Amino acid sequence: MITALPLEQPGRWRTVGLMLIVLVAMSPAVPLLSQVPGMTPEILTGTFGSALINSLKIATMVALVGLFVGWPAGVLAACYEFCGRRVLLAAASLPLLVPSILWAIGWSALLPGGRTMEIPPLAGCVVVFATAAVPLVLIVTYLAARGLSGSQIDAARLAGGERCVVQLVSRHAVVPASIAAGLGAVMTLSDPGPAQIFGLRSGAAEILISFSALYDFSLAARQCLALTAVALVVATPLALFGGPRIARGMLARQVHSMHPLREPAMAGVTSVVLVVIILVGVILPLSGLIRPLADGQALMRAWPVVRRTAGDTVLYASGAGAFAIALGFLLALIIGRQERLRVVALGVILAVFALPPAMMALGFVYLGADAPAWADPVLRSRLSVCLVSGFRFLPVAAMIGMWSLGSASSSWAMVAGLHGVPMGTYLRRVLWPFLLPSALLGWMLIGLLATADIGTVLLLHPPGAGSLPLAIFTVMANAPESLVAALCMIYLAFAALLVAGIWTVAGRQRG
Repeated sequence: MITALPLEQPGRWRTVGLMLIVLVAMSPAVPLLSQVPGMTPEILTGTFGSALINSLKIATMVALVGLFVGWPAGVLAACYEFCGRRVLLAAASLPLLVPSILWAIGWSALLPGGRTMEIPPLAGCVVVFATAAVPLVLIVTYLAARGLSGSQIDAARLAGGERCVVQLVSRHAVVPASIAAGLGAVMTLSDPGPAQIFGLRSGAAEILISFSALYDFSLAARQCLALTAVALVVATPLALFGGPRIARGMLARQVHSMHPLREPAMAGVTSVVLVVIILVGVILPLSGLIRPLADGQALMRAWPVVRRTAGDTVLYASGAGAFAIALGFLLALIIGRQERLRVVALGVILAVFALPPAMMALGFVYLGADAPAWADPVLRSRLSVCLVSGFRFLPVAAMIGMWSLGSASSSWAMVAGLHGVPMGTYLRRVLWPFLLPSALLGWMLIGLLATADIGTVLLLHPPGAGSLPLAIFTVMANAPESLVAALCMIYLAFAALLVAGIWTVAGRQRG
């Protein structure tokens, strides 16, 4: 009989398990490595080279905007109590969980004449991508600041007042905020939507053109590998320097957690900052989507499209979330409380998260092109979309799992081991009920993130099995403006309901 004691003890099996899961997560991208011998320096010149430079410019500016807006906003939101805290934070986080093309469509309809050619393409892409980067930095900063103990905050307040508190919390959260800003910038490298809407050549858009329009798989694969190399160059320092910092934060345990202070002046400043973020990131592009709906018939015309794509959209979201949570929580269980292994694992999964989703999707396409018919259920079906999306967001699930598992008491497994409780019984009756709220939270979060990833669905979905965001992406150039706006508003309504559910579950879990 195997007891629960090994869950709290070191062992070589943990390192082996970590390596196996990482290899499984990277397996869809392995077929593209066959294109490496064909890589030439010319791939970085010409049209794709200029597109890659545009992507780097956008990523740099998005990182700066995300850091210098989201970092102070997250510090203020963590330190001070203000009216409507949960509602404002949920509204501010909405752009992070919605496809970027929705905001790009809203901005293009809002600005003069509603014609995208009048919007500076580079500025338009930066604004759209920054609406997602700012909430990412804000939420990460907020969570990092809330990790401080109440005694630390009280000591800083006694020593130097509110100014000292803000300085301490800002210094504590600057590393996680910088990592989040860097990841937000890396994510822009692999998103083709806004660049196509605003008429700007980007690396991700060129890959889609090479594969979907020119049917040149070899060129698309080489371009994808070049984009991957650029993303890894940016993400590797984040993984090396950010992994230890995040691991220490996950392992910390606070007996007396910090509580936001009720300070009217600072509460007013915090509310104004969040309202401005919501105004620029949500309300203004939303008003651009609402304007074409004045005739009142657009929603009725959009409903058949929603009904046709709803089933597949839910299937892709729930399947990707379930697969990522299962693998991510297994990875967290394998890593356990070993600090050094946590540092290595966090560095690896941060680097994996920086990989462009097109890399794994093109790998699946490459395998499916020559695979026998019996492999269709895995390589040429809806399941392939769920698998690749699950691999894509495995790092998010693993971080949720490590944070949740780290908050459990190590004495539980020890007591179970002393009383001879079998491993299966301990997992089923003690650990899994404790992890279930976090698993549900992660499932909803990853479902939204996977739905917002249009590139994976575009490359892998079977004929006639597209998602709602993909339907918006494919019809936005030819369909009436009112129909596109109606589809966007319907998706935003469902996304807002799920975001509200995520914040509700998170608030109850923290309580």
